Amino acid sequence: MKELDALKSEVEELSKETPPGESHDSDADGVTALLRYMLEERERTNKKLDEMKEKIIALGNAVKSIYMSEQQPEQVQERMEVALSGIDTAVLDFIQSKGMACADDLMEFMKYRGRNGACARLNRLYMRGLLERHQLGHKVYYRYAGKATNTLIISPPQ
Repeated sequence: MKELDALKSEVEELSKETPPGESHDSDADGVTALLRYMLEERERTNKKLDEMKEKIIALGNAVKSIYMSEQQPEQVQERMEVALSGIDTAVLDFIQSKGMACADDLMEFMKYRGRNGACARLNRLYMRGLLERHQLGHKVYYRYAGKATNTLIISPPQ
């Protein structure tokens, strides 16, 4: 900004030295015109940069508000109702009683023929936020998420 003010004062001094009615040196007129153009162009550029800066700040605030709104539902939510089938409640009870279970444990408990069904059921419960997933070696173990205080599990009547 100091440079801009210095250039402005220099252009004003040059324009004051020769009154408009007198003959001017063509080189001086060209330099003065060039300096004026450079000053105007610099002002336009600074205005554009200020506009871009304001837009970037606005975008940053929008992203921050979106990020904060995604984080708040977990903190603000007092009670969450989750509708589960009888099989899912049995799986949750099994995992709670055992502490941690993998797909092989669930396959044995539910008498599945393969691991795919057990994996799918555990994964679905994990995606709903009812289980925590832990990788231990080559196996994935699931543990109850411990949200009993703010999660109401609804099971259909048997």
